[in-house]
Amino acid sequence: MPNTGSINQTISSALGFNETHEDNLVMESATSFIIAAGFILLISFFGIIGNSLIFWYLCFKIKRTKYTIYIINLAVADLIYLIFISVEMCITILLFFKQKPAADRLTVVFALEIILSLGNYAGMFLLTAISVERCSAIYHPIWHRYNRPKFQSLLLCVISWGLSILVTLVDNIGCPPELFGTVAIRCTAVHTFLSVLVFLLIIPTMVISSLIMLIMVKKSSKQDHPPKLVIVIVASVIVFLISVAPVRILWLLLYLQVLPSGFSSAALFFAVYMCISINSSVNPYIYFLVGRQKMQGVHDFLEKTLKKVFGEEEDKEEGEKGVPKHHEEINTVEPNIS
Repeated sequence: MPNTGSINQTISSALGFNETHEDNLVMESATSFIIAAGFILLISFFGIIGNSLIFWYLCFKIKRTKYTIYIINLAVADLIYLIFISVEMCITILLFFKQKPAADRLTVVFALEIILSLGNYAGMFLLTAISVERCSAIYHPIWHRYNRPKFQSLLLCVISWGLSILVTLVDNIGCPPELFGTVAIRCTAVHTFLSVLVFLLIIPTMVISSLIMLIMVKKSSKQDHPPKLVIVIVASVIVFLISVAPVRILWLLLYLQVLPSGFSSAALFFAVYMCISINSSVNPYIYFLVGRQKMQGVHDFLEKTLKKVFGEEEDKEEGEKGVPKHHEEINTVEPNIS
């Protein structure tokens, strides 16, 4: 997660807001940054609308399932990120227009950074959890159907939020803004930990789970198309890999000071937050696109589309649960008749 405080200090310095007037980076014009912040606000606006609709319909309009619990929590994580990145961008735009920093701006920015990190990490952990959950359901269908703990989804969501809080504190308190550019030992340890977590644990787990899902569905499914929930999960993972993973690598290289000397860290700041905003905004529209049907009325469209995506697997499993019992009854009756 980018260190907002250090980047805002860089922007202030480059635009003459800082008394030291250190300008070691080649900065673009303030107008370009304002336009970039405006794009992030626009993306966040559509993301807030989409995630709010998902939260409302899955909480109050559609039957709760083990998969909708994950999606509700994922929508909350994305809403947290999108709402507070909008606040951060508004502060940034005001900073450009006022041409002077507010006295308590760094404190506000640091608080925003903690909240943004929480939403970002929670989204990653929850997407990983639902990927593993669906993969296990396909790989071990009998166990998942009959032996899966009833509150597993809720438990994994609680664990995901707990891990997110822990990682957020390590990220922001372990390496505060004033130490980011110094390559301090504690910051190096924090970035090493985060890199191992993201690139050696979270991303491989997502990718392997998605590949297993696709392979198993391709082998076992007699349908022409895989289940819609599988499509949704794989599409969300792909969007995450495309939008978030590359900029996290760039941010790590920026910290290690191995990027070209003329590379604009402020431009990277906006690029990082734009990519994460896209990742947090796109999931609701993936659900609508995958589950779309020809129907009249916006209300019917949203409700039936979400039922199509998240109710398909549940209805299928409930139907399959009754099959073995039916066969057992037949088998026990037949010997008595003969």
